[in-house]
Amino acid sequence: MFGVVPVQTPATRDVALAAMPTLSRIRGCLLGGALGDSLGEPVEFTRSAAEIARRFGTTAPVKLGYAHGPWITDDTQMTLFAADGIIRAGEARWDDDGVALTRQVQAAFLRWLSTQHGGRSQRIAASPTGWLVTERGLHHRRAPGITCLSALEAQIGANNLATVTSVLNDSKGCGAVMRAAPFGLAARTREQAFRWARDTGAITHGHASGYLSAAHFAAVVWGISRDEAYLTSVEHANVPLRGERKHEETTEAVSKAMSLIARGLPSPSVIESLGGGWVGEEALAIALLCAGTCEGGSPEAVAEAMWRSVAHAGDSDSTGSMVGNLLGAMYGVDALPPRWLDELELVGVIDRVARDLHSALEGHVDESAYPIDPANHRASK
Repeated sequence: MFGVVPVQTPATRDVALAAMPTLSRIRGCLLGGALGDSLGEPVEFTRSAAEIARRFGTTAPVKLGYAHGPWITDDTQMTLFAADGIIRAGEARWDDDGVALTRQVQAAFLRWLSTQHGGRSQRIAASPTGWLVTERGLHHRRAPGITCLSALEAQIGANNLATVTSVLNDSKGCGAVMRAAPFGLAARTREQAFRWARDTGAITHGHASGYLSAAHFAAVVWGISRDEAYLTSVEHANVPLRGERKHEETTEAVSKAMSLIARGLPSPSVIESLGGGWVGEEALAIALLCAGTCEGGSPEAVAEAMWRSVAHAGDSDSTGSMVGNLLGAMYGVDALPPRWLDELELVGVIDRVARDLHSALEGHVDESAYPIDPANHRASK
């Protein structure tokens, strides 16, 4: 009746899962991340969960703009530019060492940097422009991370590329993990997703917990966007993580989050026991816990899980955006609260990037919208 279950090695398992995500999951991941980002933005610097509950309640608000806005922040901005870099890498993204893709993502982040400087410095974004950087709605400064700004400013006009072996700083802020979802969507294998997010994370964050949290997150997105069970994806993402130098802090944070999932819906104090989310491994742990305790894939359940992920005293927009990425990748765009999508800032821009990423994975790129920079391709060889 049951037959013989074939033994799957990690390699054969990943080949079986390697089909690219559906358009619904890609749209869900990017739009869900933007929703969580917008939901968390008004309470990011609130002093306590009790104050959030007193001002806004303990359940998900009816309106995405429950306080003001709603506004996306640098979390969504950088995620979109990460996807832009992936698209522009073209077929070169499949190079084994990943340097071609990392170079294109570095150039994309420099274009994002130019949006944060009021367009005053043309030499920041010397690569071909493309459409995304011309979207004026992405030029608002929404509390961009100081580490991201300073690290990218150090790479303006230079041929240097910060890497895990040649770092610019010792930061483990969450600025790398909060933008890592597109690498999980686009990679051919889990290990490739891990490497892409690790190496592009090191462009701005030199501490192992800064770029390894990004790598683990992308590896989880890779699995769940291909219909792998959530807890299975987390465990499989732990495998390449444990093979990295200085992984212990990130591994411990993941382990703690997984132990809390079994206890059911987390209270704000339980979430805060994982930290504030200001650094990479804490943001990863909070996101894994809140996504892992979502009670199904209905828009109502997704909304409540997102609200839990932001209603704490910490980096609420980043933890919210990551939970939105995870739940959107897991359940698809139809699981996102439609009333919130109706309010979302730049929803058309975000949706276009998602659709263009899906088209690029099918081999179709509008090169007038995503011009490839030959200099970056030459530099990557």
